[in-house]
Amino acid sequence: AKEISSKVEAMIVIGGRHSSNTQKLYDICKNECNNTYYIQTVDDLDLCELQSFKSIGITAGASTPKNIIEEVHTECQK
Repeated sequence: AKEISSKVEAMIVIGGRHSSNTQKLYDICKNECNNTYYIQTVDDLDLCELQSFKSIGITAGASTPKNIIEEVHTECQK
């Protein structure tokens, strides 16, 4: 996550609000990329804001369901 977030214009961290694993991922990414977003589901994404970025990285907490990660990935590719 640290390496990816140091190479992209925006970073999305997916996971539960009370997950310490996801919070640590967010902190690591935020230190590398100012445009880091902590979301729980695709519904939390501001797609209009993300359109201004050419490169977006995605990471997720260990317990984040695969389908949620895939939904976010799909939305970011639009």
